[in-house]
Amino acid sequence: MVDLVPKAKIESNGIVDALLIGTVKAVEERALMGVIGNGTVTSGAIKLVSGGIVQSAIGGKTGKIVGSAFVIDGVEDVVQGLIVPMLYGKTEGASSQESNW
Repeated sequence: MVDLVPKAKIESNGIVDALLIGTVKAVEERALMGVIGNGTVTSGAIKLVSGGIVQSAIGGKTGKIVGSAFVIDGVEDVVQGLIVPMLYGKTEGASSQESNW
């Protein structure tokens, strides 16, 4: 079977890489918030796919760092989009304090 979505790997070779991934995540999260949202299953799915695409398109260490940031943010969004509604009874996209940590 052919994989249509590139596979993204979260890869860090130490604290410097982890800090760079965290920095990219913080910047991309705020930059994309108004475009695709944040903390929803939809925004998470978009970021997960984007992480794989970005990582393979850029390549090298930079691609791994940027791709990892997108994947981590995507996973966080999916978890918030699924877990928060289960815990607090909110629907996806609800503008509450719980869904916008």
